Amino acid sequence: MSLLDSGNELVEVWPEVDAADSDGNPIKRPADEAVEIWARVQPVSSTDVIAAGQQTTARYRLITRDAPLGPWARVRWRDRDWDIDGEPMWSSGSPRTRHVTAILKARGSSTEGGS
Repeated sequence: MSLLDSGNELVEVWPEVDAADSDGNPIKRPADEAVEIWARVQPVSSTDVIAAGQQTTARYRLITRDAPLGPWARVRWRDRDWDIDGEPMWSSGSPRTRHVTAILKARGSSTEGGS
């Protein structure tokens, strides 16, 4: 069994879905219902988020075999809400190494303008 199949963190994901805004324009947003996945969650090293002399937003790397992740998905991990920072990275190698990686960014930090 691979580490990709035995994540040690339970994470809730609200997948990205298509919707319409109040004017009827197509938008993407998090779904109303969450799904639970098991994943590995690792801190992102300081060399990955360089902001010399500035406060940085908490970021973690989420790695799992498969998950309904997209840039508009929302994540809840350890009783805190997280956004996906950018696009998830899908590795489509062999069946044994195939996985998805996403960077989680803390919601509501002072460096992101309060969301």
